[in-house]
Amino acid sequence: MPIYAYRCKKCGHDFDLRQAFGAAAPDACPCEGCDGVVVKVFTPPAIIFRGSGFHVNDYGRGNKDKSKTSAPTSKPATETVTASSKEE
Repeated sequence: MPIYAYRCKKCGHDFDLRQAFGAAAPDACPCEGCDGVVVKVFTPPAIIFRGSGFHVNDYGRGNKDKSKTSAPTSKPATETVTASSKEE
């Protein structure tokens, strides 16, 4: 269940409530004797930036899965038979 932040308009008390998505907002402030109107406080989502070049490294054009392309693959050398090596 998500945690929602609320603020009382009367006393300014901030508090958090763990509620289901469809649950109604609280009717009044939980402070003793306040009974003020409560409004939901909207906050920006948490974003984690990974390093100074995150926009180039993580979101650049042609970004492939690094685990698949980290080691170059080499083809095995094929042996060719020439006319001079057949005679020996």
